[in-house]
Amino acid sequence: MKKKTILLLILCLACLVSMLSGCGDKKPDDSQSGSADPVILIQIPSGVYVEELSKRGMLFVSDAGQGLTSFRIEWSGGAYSHARWEMTGAYNSEKNAFLYTDGIYIETEYNDQQQGNDKVVYTHGTGSFTYSGSKVVWLGDNETDRGAVTFVFEKTLEDYNRDTSNPGSPVEIPVASATPAPSGENQPGSVSTPTPAPSAAPSPSPEAQKLPIITKHPTDETVKAGGNCMFIARYENAIWARWHFVSPDGKMDIQYDAINTQFPTLVVLRGEYSDMRLQNIPYELNGWRVYCRYSNNDGYTDTKTALITVQPAPAPTATPAPTEAPAPEPTVEPTPGLGPVVNDWTDTDSIIEATYGAGFNFTPPLEQTIPEGLTLKGYRYQPGILEADYADDQGQVQLIIRKSNSVSGQELHGDFNSYTKTWDHTLKGLVVHCLGNGDTVNTCWFDPGDVHFSISYHMGKEGSGLTLDQINSIVNCMQ
Repeated sequence: MKKKTILLLILCLACLVSMLSGCGDKKPDDSQSGSADPVILIQIPSGVYVEELSKRGMLFVSDAGQGLTSFRIEWSGGAYSHARWEMTGAYNSEKNAFLYTDGIYIETEYNDQQQGNDKVVYTHGTGSFTYSGSKVVWLGDNETDRGAVTFVFEKTLEDYNRDTSNPGSPVEIPVASATPAPSGENQPGSVSTPTPAPSAAPSPSPEAQKLPIITKHPTDETVKAGGNCMFIARYENAIWARWHFVSPDGKMDIQYDAINTQFPTLVVLRGEYSDMRLQNIPYELNGWRVYCRYSNNDGYTDTKTALITVQPAPAPTATPAPTEAPAPEPTVEPTPGLGPVVNDWTDTDSIIEATYGAGFNFTPPLEQTIPEGLTLKGYRYQPGILEADYADDQGQVQLIIRKSNSVSGQELHGDFNSYTKTWDHTLKGLVVHCLGNGDTVNTCWFDPGDVHFSISYHMGKEGSGLTLDQINSIVNCMQ
């Protein structure tokens, strides 16, 4: 009996030990595990999202590469104000959100002539984006932000670009009636232009007061083949502008950035602005028309069309041979530190003239990003290069910013001074090549896509350059 009791006690202790050890190793079944695990999100679908309540804000989401997501928020405040936020976010698994630390907030106020004045409210802003279903929630940490804002998916970026450029139908004719052709007899080689048929899309109703309002329509232009011309329109209460070309028979409507499929040699500048410039106009463009489409979050309004009359280029005349060789032109020595081909520069105070002469658009950095004590002196340009000069109170140029579509590196910035250190700084995936002492930058250059930029400050004065934060601010708001 005693042996049986001891044996029973041993069996009970063994069972107890087994139960205790099993408790620590026991795992829930698959269904329990699945219900407890958090949903991990590492990507927000690219596309256009619209603010859920007022519909006045738009969020553009795209892949920025290297594990980053690009966010841009456009918010219309009416005819006289507009706000824009830009930032890049990285996914944080602990917070299940995309966090950013490089936010830029810019407010634009317009006067009665629709001239905009940009104000940088902040840089290096912080906040987060979270995604659930088809909604993105933005929460900015800065006091001027709007708190938690919800955006709902509207369409893909491809659909948005297609609808913005040509909404309604694959081939759309502008709603506005055609502008009459110039009076008098047709110029040699001109083409009689029929009035385009109205689009199937209805004209804006009178009560749609939120649509853009056209205050100036473009006018007809006559130009020699190979020449240049400009079309100007004006508006109120618009966010975007896009110029379109309409064929003489009215069967083709082509946005400015696709017109080279028809006219490969035609150069179009400022196709997204109110003043579009055309260069190297081919004779085949004769009889075509242009109009500008202004749009906002509520819809779009088209200007009237303007006729392009292209006259044949004059036949070249024979140049008599000179009786004696002309005296050679004196060689102009380059100015130290001001880059290549100095004798070809043209000075101007007009950004319009500078972009027209250089052959591409240029958006200078905002005034708030420029070092204190410097103001914009003016612009210099030559074909393929544009320069913005900033000077102190004594008129001495201290900051030089250049953009080019043909040259880069030292050939662009022209700084031949020796510096202690050469290094690369990465900004949002963009590699900025720097010269200086390692702490401050005297000259840097970078190549986003097919264009090239350089920034030079106190050239040759090592230790008196720009900080990396200043470089970031200038680069972030310059195009």
